[in-house]
Amino acid sequence: MARLAPKLEVVRALFARSGNQCAFPGCTQPLVSDNNKFIGQICHIEAAMPMGERYNENQSDEDRRAYENLILFCYPHHIETDDVDEYTVDVLTKIKLEHESLFEKSDFKIDESALRKLVNEMDVYWSDIERLNGIDHSFEELAFKVDANGSFFDVINSAREATNWIEELLNRLHKSDCKLPDDFKEFISKHGVDPRIFEDVSYSLNPFELRNWEDHNLATPNWLQRLRIDLTHIEVKYLEEYLKTNSSDLVAKDRLKQVKAALAELAQHAIHVD
Repeated sequence: MARLAPKLEVVRALFARSGNQCAFPGCTQPLVSDNNKFIGQICHIEAAMPMGERYNENQSDEDRRAYENLILFCYPHHIETDDVDEYTVDVLTKIKLEHESLFEKSDFKIDESALRKLVNEMDVYWSDIERLNGIDHSFEELAFKVDANGSFFDVINSAREATNWIEELLNRLHKSDCKLPDDFKEFISKHGVDPRIFEDVSYSLNPFELRNWEDHNLATPNWLQRLRIDLTHIEVKYLEEYLKTNSSDLVAKDRLKQVKAALAELAQHAIHVD
């Protein structure tokens, strides 16, 4: 398990909605000093590592560094909120939401150079990923490619492409199972067995008829639809957050319009095959 540094866009969003104030109720301690030094702390609601406060073993490393799990405090209030009995996950989440609602329209922006310094660790991380996936991979010639420089859109498109390949594979398996009874009859005929001896066997007792019917006709389309809905949902959520601090990105705005319409269509019309 790795402790991952918050992403640049996540930290930018945290500061944009902070009003440059500690999130603790009633505290007005600035997070960035007059000479542009970061004097606050980026804190986890659910800890980044085991033994930390409110650690949740069911979270992924990405969940732990996600915007929803991070809050900005001054140092004293970071220490105070280590009291897990008083400051539960629900309490800290409420503090975060209430504080950010006060500064929803705030125009505060941390100096970009200072922001980049805060997340410089990620540049090192992705360089390590690229090296580990390449020259340091235990079986480089067989390695699954991890594009360290890939954008969110590259990753989401790769996931959709993989979904399409999975669907094609499952369709081939379906066709193969449908062909199985004829293949069986042809096989036994070549070995001197008359296939008509099986004509009186009920299809429900014949292991070669309707093989894996429920998996092919129910489970496969349902799980593929679930995956496509979730990928569309993820993209809407990401773009929604991204545009809060990158409102001039016209390409992202256009893409959000498209995926919102797609998710609305799925929300209204997607059904389970039963």
